[in-house]
This record gives sequence, C-alpha cells and structure tokens, in this order.
Amino acid sequence: MARLGSNGTGRRIRRMMGLALGRALVGPEVVSLEVTHNCNLHCSFCESHGACCDVPITARRVYAGGRRTMDLEAVARLARDMRRMGVDLVELSGKGEPTTHPQFTQIVRAIKEQGLSCALVTNGTMASPDFVPTAIKCGLDRITASINAGCREVYAKASGRDLWDRATGLVRDILERRRVARTTRPWTRVSHVICKDNVADMDNMVRLCVDLGVDEVVWCVMGELPETRHLQLDHDEVTAVLGRIPEWGRQLTEAHIVHNLAQSAVELPLRIGGAVQRNPLQRRLPCYEAWRFCVIGPDGATVPCCYCEEEILGNATDEGFEAVWTGARYRDLRRRMLEMPKTGRPICKECFTNCNRALENQRIYNRIHPLRRVQPQPV
Repeated sequence: MARLGSNGTGRRIRRMMGLALGRALVGPEVVSLEVTHNCNLHCSFCESHGACCDVPITARRVYAGGRRTMDLEAVARLARDMRRMGVDLVELSGKGEPTTHPQFTQIVRAIKEQGLSCALVTNGTMASPDFVPTAIKCGLDRITASINAGCREVYAKASGRDLWDRATGLVRDILERRRVARTTRPWTRVSHVICKDNVADMDNMVRLCVDLGVDEVVWCVMGELPETRHLQLDHDEVTAVLGRIPEWGRQLTEAHIVHNLAQSAVELPLRIGGAVQRNPLQRRLPCYEAWRFCVIGPDGATVPCCYCEEEILGNATDEGFEAVWTGARYRDLRRRMLEMPKTGRPICKECFTNCNRALENQRIYNRIHPLRRVQPQPV
C-alpha cells in the first residue's frame, strides 16, 4: 500500500474507488484506538461497564498476551503504520475511558508527532492536570465529551456517579484555554446517548450546550441489548422528541452550534423500542465499514466496527496494522459486506437491528450508484 502523505483529497478519491472496486486502496478513514478498557463510570446504557453488566468488560474479555492496556511503544508503532497507510483520523475512544491510561498525554503526543489527525471521546472526569495544556499545544483536533444529560440530577442517574462538575468543567477549561491561545482546536463537541433515563432532559441538554458555547452537539440512539431493552424509547417518547426538534434546532443554529438533529429525526423512528429493533434500510444495502473504519483493542485485536466484536481480523500489534488491513480475513469480510443485500446474511447480529451506520451506508451507496438510489422506507 503506497504512502499517501497529507493529500486528504487523494485519499478520499482512492477510498471511493476502492469501494466501487471492492478492494481497499488506502487505509481506513477512521481508526478507533482503544488504549484501555478501564472506566470509572457505570452508565446505565453501557454494554461494557454499565449497571446491566454482571462484570465489566475487563473481567469477561480474553486479552491477547494478557495485554489489558496498550503500551506507548505499541501506540507509536501503530501511528507510524497509520501515517504510511493514509489514515485520516485516529480516535481515542471505545469500551473504556481513554484518559485513565497512565501515559495518556504521551499517547496524544505520539499520534500528533506523526502528523495524524487525532480525536478523543471522553467522559471528561479523569483527565490529568497536564491533559488540556497538552491538547492545546499538540493541536488535538477534536474532543467529544460524553455527558448524556443536561443537569446534575439526570447526569448522576445516567452515569452512576455525580461527577457533573468534572465533566462540564473539562469542557469549560478547554474552551477557555482555547480562547486564550487564540486557536480553534480542539473542536469541542458534546454527545448524548438518548434513553429513558435522560430523554426528558433534552431541553436542558440544548441549554447546556448553548451556555457552554461548544462547537457541536450530537445525539445518539442507544444500542440494543437484552439487558437494556427497558431503557429503549417507546413510540410516544420518540413522537415527543420529533415534535421538539425544530425548536431545538433553531436554538442551536442561532448559537452557531453544529448539530445532528435532522439525522436524528430520520433515525429515531427506525429504532423505536419495545421489541427487537428492526433496521429495514440496512437490509437493502451493503456495509462499507471495512473500507472506512476499524477498531483496534488494547491488546491489538482488530475488528471492523464497535458492534462486530466477534469478527476478529487479526492483531495489529503483533502482525502490523497494514498486514491486517490488507490480509485475507479483511478481503473476505469486504466481499461478504458487499453481498449482504443478495445473501441476506448479516455480518453480525446488529446489522439488521440496531446498526447506526445505515444512513451513512445509504449515502455512500447512492453516490456510487446514482441510478439505483436507495431511500428509507416508512415503518
């Protein structure tokens, strides 16, 4: 795989060509790098550490070589691989809280030193004192603070602990230091996973983001697990949210805050709870994640997305990321993903239920096949 340097346009063109040809001509758009699976919160909807889990993921997952935390040397080696392969963005995120890693600020430096774009998804409660200055100095490109509430009481209920001041304080600190440094990085985003525990707090979520002055806010539909089905939104709750979206959108737009409410308005009706969720759109589309995204766990285990954990494609730490990305298992996966609409065989159990990539797959499909465009069907 040839090195592509910093030509983002060239990478995007080659990635789309690869999609059309069924081959990977360049590295993924985003690599989710899970440097640790440890977490200090117990969010009600979380499949890794939530109250629905008998034990956290760190106690039930088998880690290759017993590596529960990725060491700095492995991160630096992977960063060199990703730069050579033309990865667009490294996102420190996943099934744990990245900032609990004892060398987290060094990890950010190692990634940025390779000239890679780097983002962080964090609950904002465990960052060390040197993190924010490092983020500003190194040019961390984006930080997403997972707050999942608009007030202290709902936050404590959803997260299992009252660390509201820490979570919102990190966002305020970043925005203030960014202002003083006269920079626009890191782009600062707040995210909320919507479930029964917090859906009534969405007015406050909008108000909080306006008061903080963040750049962006996103709402995510909760993933489906048998243990969390009681937290899924029902028809009346979805209807109430849809009725408020125009006003929330107006408030955020007037505050110059980017949001995904229009996408939420399309996605929410497709995923109403009360039973096993159905995703009729994804049944009609290939999945393109094996060209655009992948997850590398703390031990190097590489999987195609956050849902397909059983589809282990190799070990990027032991084999090298490029060898995994271009290897036989990935090639077979891409073939199966393209054939999904014909075979009716999902890659994993979430493909036709709670996969949240259907709208993005629709966008890509319609771009590649302009004469065979696919649109969502009413449910």
